[in-house]
Amino acid sequence: MVMQSLKHIQGKNGSYWNRLMRNPEADRYCIVAVDAAKYVNAAMICTIYGDILKGPFEFDGSRTGFQVLQTAIKETREAYQLTDVILGIETTAHYYEDLVRVCMAQGYLVRILNAATTAKERETVLNYTKTDRVDLMAIIQSILHGRGATGLKKHQEFETLQTLTRAKRRLVNDRSRCINHLRLYSDHIFKEFQGKNERIDGKNQVVKIFDQFDSKSSLYLMRHHPHPEDLLSLGPVGLRKLSIQHNLKLREATIERLLSYARTSISKPKKDLYSELLLLRLKLDEYELLNRQVEELNEEIEALLLQTDGGILLSIPGVGVTIAAELTAEMGNLENFTSAGQLIKMAGTNPIVKQSGGKQASHYRISKQGRAPFRDIVYQLGKSTAQKNPEMNVHYQRLKDRGKMTGQAYIAIGNRMLRIAYAMRKKQILYQSQQPDYILQKVIAGKLRNKKKQALFYHRFVLSEPV
Repeated sequence: MVMQSLKHIQGKNGSYWNRLMRNPEADRYCIVAVDAAKYVNAAMICTIYGDILKGPFEFDGSRTGFQVLQTAIKETREAYQLTDVILGIETTAHYYEDLVRVCMAQGYLVRILNAATTAKERETVLNYTKTDRVDLMAIIQSILHGRGATGLKKHQEFETLQTLTRAKRRLVNDRSRCINHLRLYSDHIFKEFQGKNERIDGKNQVVKIFDQFDSKSSLYLMRHHPHPEDLLSLGPVGLRKLSIQHNLKLREATIERLLSYARTSISKPKKDLYSELLLLRLKLDEYELLNRQVEELNEEIEALLLQTDGGILLSIPGVGVTIAAELTAEMGNLENFTSAGQLIKMAGTNPIVKQSGGKQASHYRISKQGRAPFRDIVYQLGKSTAQKNPEMNVHYQRLKDRGKMTGQAYIAIGNRMLRIAYAMRKKQILYQSQQPDYILQKVIAGKLRNKKKQALFYHRFVLSEPV
């Protein structure tokens, strides 16, 4: 009787390795460990029994270096009559990516290992020394124990989308830091420009001049008239004239408050603020540059999203272009997955389950063992839909009533939405809302301002036949 093999503890990747090792010719596999670095890589070749066939050798990260690796593998295979090549490589920054690509193109089976895996492997043998040889031995042992994931060919559009969305996230973070610096220099030059405390109905209340610190009118005045002396020299007539000339839309109440706060300000004289004024101007230049770069990326990301199957996610209330693009990019090609649960685990938002001895299973915090950028997107997805999607808001309120913290509820909603997104992309079906006021045309018009892009969405996801 043939017994069904146990499901491997490492899941799909481990089961794949388990089947691979049951091959009758497994003892003729050529195991190659590669320790990737920026300039000089190290490698070692052995058998599945751990017998070293070629000791550690170095090769550079160029085409000539790869040829050195190829030659070493070819000579070893011929000398020992080995067949398939299984190459394990550690995820060291981004240096391993090109090696993975060229090795896969060469036909090698590539196993990608997390650096934490090899670190734990060193600990198990009580060896805390870190040298190239020890690292390579740890990679070998990790491969032989079935660790790591098999390298998969990436689809260019998803890889490009991921690169652009991650770059945009960094630019947005840089822009936020830039705004914080603008606030700092503005405080030194004209503190009351960001607001002033006033007693209203017996209570302290901060009354601001502008609702948005980075509004058009606020940025213009910071660049051209940042100091109270500048505003007082203009007066109400000069400020009204500026508002008309540059379309600043300054209301009378705003002009009055600006001048009132300028008159009562205790800021240093303008002549004593040379360095602060210079740094403010430079930061304003940086902010404008970052804004232009973010806007350019927005255009590219929006167009690229509609070329992928992830554009269908725009039909979900609460999921805008940014979240849809980032989610699609991190999910990648769905041919690599058989269930949404695998995506949740890849994001590291799966709860840790502990159960033993017949006791009831306990759920703890999320594992955080997946990709940090993906995990951030799942959180943002949960937060956005919990606030803006009526159906998800109902689930959010239930979670809060059960005593869940806000962050926990957002992660739970994010996982739920990830399952929905997986099904929508896999089956190419639009979001099925039960809300009577849900109108797809209105939802898409609020996210895609360009009429051509709206037409592209309808042509691809509404008028075409489902896959």
